[in-house]
Amino acid sequence: TGGVSLDQARRSAERDGRLLRLTPKEFGVLEQLLAAGGDVISAETLLERVWDEHADPFTNAVRITVGTLRRKLGDPPLIETVIGAGYRIGP
Repeated sequence: TGGVSLDQARRSAERDGRLLRLTPKEFGVLEQLLAAGGDVISAETLLERVWDEHADPFTNAVRITVGTLRRKLGDPPLIETVIGAGYRIGP
């Protein structure tokens, strides 16, 4: 999707053959979004699946991580924000 490939065994990702240097959280968010196949995933769901159960539900960690991940992925933009719902991998 969008030229992105994940190697889950190595916990690494590439976009168009370019290695992405991702933190474990960024990799986890990308993994969840790709697995959703274009469906919207809420920030709350990402927080539950990628962070641990002690994460503050009011934290902006998901928003910050998605922003950093967007920059690392480069253009064309891949992650779409669905206002009031969450995030998804765009077409």
